[in-house]
Amino acid sequence: MIDLVVYIIAGFLVGFAATMAGIGGGTFMVPIFYFLGYEINNAVGTSKFVIVFISLFGTINYIRLGKVPIRQGLYILIGMIPASYLGAYLTIFLGSLYLRLIVGLFIMYYSLRLIYGFIKYRSRAGLNKRGDSNAGDRVYTSVSKSIAIGLLSGLVAGLTGTGGGAVNMPLFIGLLGIPVHYAVALSTFTIFPSAIAATIRHILNNDVVYELALPFTIGSVAGASLGPRVATKLSPQWLRLFIGIVLFYAGARIVASALV
Repeated sequence: MIDLVVYIIAGFLVGFAATMAGIGGGTFMVPIFYFLGYEINNAVGTSKFVIVFISLFGTINYIRLGKVPIRQGLYILIGMIPASYLGAYLTIFLGSLYLRLIVGLFIMYYSLRLIYGFIKYRSRAGLNKRGDSNAGDRVYTSVSKSIAIGLLSGLVAGLTGTGGGAVNMPLFIGLLGIPVHYAVALSTFTIFPSAIAATIRHILNNDVVYELALPFTIGSVAGASLGPRVATKLSPQWLRLFIGIVLFYAGARIVASALV
């Protein structure tokens, strides 16, 4: 009974953090499940099962809050879905070790840029006595650029086996120039289809540990319902700081997995 309560609370924290940062949550869950003594295939499969519900309820809540640019998300998925399968197929011929290292370092670099940007902003705000500004907080849809970003994100995620969210956020904010609140919502939206496909595969492989997955799912649904509400109330700069911290951890995990 105590374990059940702990799993539900842990699921809540994962769902909350994941939907605030625009990532799936596997960065947190896989090491937790592995630490609990499960084989890596069970840890990954169970994590993917929970991510389906995190991304689903996170997306629903972001849509209710008017933060999901659905049309742009569909353009991104046009590129992301086939590219992720292509990337997974190419791992048969290409070693992913060095690519994981490069991607992990890139994510860490971009996370430090977000954190530095927050520190720089706060120092300027302190001098100028000015608050956060939401000027220019609009999403511009470029079909070709969105599809290209989807192709890149899906290919990298498929090649490295990383969650799409950790790759999405630097691309959405840095290359597409999407305002941070919309970028988080958009990343959560695009994670859902790939999570379903991966979960089906893991279910067929009997990788999902349901006595672990179900309590984590119960908690994560509650966390994924609260995370978007908190994220939308944070100023852009504070949300960037939170994303930067989470991405740094995600990037460090990818680098560590490449070096082990």
